[in-house]
Amino acid sequence: MRIAVVGCSGFGNVHLNALRELNRDDLEVYVFSRSRERAEECVKRYSASGYFTNYDDVIKSNVDVVDLIVSHDMHAPMAIKAMEAGKHVVLEKPIARTIDEANAIIEASRRFKVKFMVAENFYFDPAVQRTIELIKELGQVHTIIVRSTHYGKPSGWRRIKELMGGGAFIDGGIHFVDTLLNIGGEYNHACGLSYRTISGIEGEDTTIGLFTFKNGARGLVMYSWGMMHSPNVPSFEVYGENGSVIEDAYSRRINATYGRVYGDLLFNGKSVSLPKVNVVKLELEGFIKAVEKDKPVPMPPELALRDLKAVLDVYGNTCN
Repeated sequence: MRIAVVGCSGFGNVHLNALRELNRDDLEVYVFSRSRERAEECVKRYSASGYFTNYDDVIKSNVDVVDLIVSHDMHAPMAIKAMEAGKHVVLEKPIARTIDEANAIIEASRRFKVKFMVAENFYFDPAVQRTIELIKELGQVHTIIVRSTHYGKPSGWRRIKELMGGGAFIDGGIHFVDTLLNIGGEYNHACGLSYRTISGIEGEDTTIGLFTFKNGARGLVMYSWGMMHSPNVPSFEVYGENGSVIEDAYSRRINATYGRVYGDLLFNGKSVSLPKVNVVKLELEGFIKAVEKDKPVPMPPELALRDLKAVLDVYGNTCN
């Protein structure tokens, strides 16, 4: 199995570290960067098999999988180009900037009969999977709160609205939308309020979204890059007629190479410990196995499309 990681700075390093943790002698990892110096540095740091500095060379090569960690505007053209060449594609979130772009990627994967998955690491976090199991004991769920507020001043393409397809919410916020929808299920309506504070980006840096779910629950998601010294609070809370499931913020341990993104749980006030895993490793391992065994990918691309639609619904519908 040969995989090319396209983008070896920023989160590309997280992917490269996760692939190294797989500890598979039969896995050849290549890196791509437009900078030869950076590409050579990544090869050395991660003991990669080689590097590319031209994306066309990636497409012409014999790699089996293209792992794209690139700006949002390049998701559709780069993914489709790889698929046309018979490459399987794993792509960092969001799936794309628009529904049309997202559908074009999914349709190309079907047309060229290649595997495709969006690398949504929050989907693989055991806290979310365990919460989905525990809420069956809560009876009628009435309120779900998901949030992340912090301060950041993004650089490069994240400052440009056109390249992002929006602002903070379509970038980091879509992680938390994924969690909200995995817990809450299908929704009837979503609306929001988005605004810019102090991050310095062209798009919004703060969004509050409200959801009405088909099961009767209400959901709130808040995401911001504009909150200085924000307190350590639960990333999600679920309340029902028989109690609650809450992420234990004080057990959360995020590190540079990405273990779990959420902490342990509090189920009706009692601690529920969860396994310590690298969720990026889990998602990449699952995708590679799907390619090798010709099985469905562990996170269907339709879920990534669902997440994008929810983000765009919040952007497009102002709450009254």
